[in-house]
Amino acid sequence: MTKKKSSDAGESVTTPDQQITFHSHYIKDLSFENPNAPVIYDNPANAPQVSVNFSVTSRPIDEKDRHYEVVLMIKASAQQDEQTMFLAELSYGGEVSIAAEMDERAIQPVVMIEGPRFLFPFARALMSNVTRDGGFMPLNIQPIDFIKLYQMRMQQQAEQQAAQKENSKAEDKA
Repeated sequence: MTKKKSSDAGESVTTPDQQITFHSHYIKDLSFENPNAPVIYDNPANAPQVSVNFSVTSRPIDEKDRHYEVVLMIKASAQQDEQTMFLAELSYGGEVSIAAEMDERAIQPVVMIEGPRFLFPFARALMSNVTRDGGFMPLNIQPIDFIKLYQMRMQQQAEQQAAQKENSKAEDKA
């Protein structure tokens, strides 16, 4: 059975399987730069080149058992005719807790996939609003596959560890 309470009132939201509970979400850092205003608004005919990058981090909250802070970071920039239109950076965080019966090996994937999946709609709305309020078209960020993002991150870490082992073996032989 699904247990769900309003997160807007500062209450918890629990997933249907009750393995992860979302306690809060918040802006950790928000930055918007419009370095070439007002000149950049003079030539709106050319389509801007927009770049959006994402990253996700998590850390245990020391004072609370099985509680984690998850932070979704979004960096967006737009260029037009080699001029920067805007730079926007958002770190959007949330506190989650993991059910006591969850296997230790499952915690990291659940936190790093379900945490940002919950935070993403709020972060996307903030980025859309801040770019609109900065005088540009709202930035419409497409949904992110957080499972794929996590898998790519794990693959990169495995490749880095393999490269480090190869370097260690080469140094030992030398």
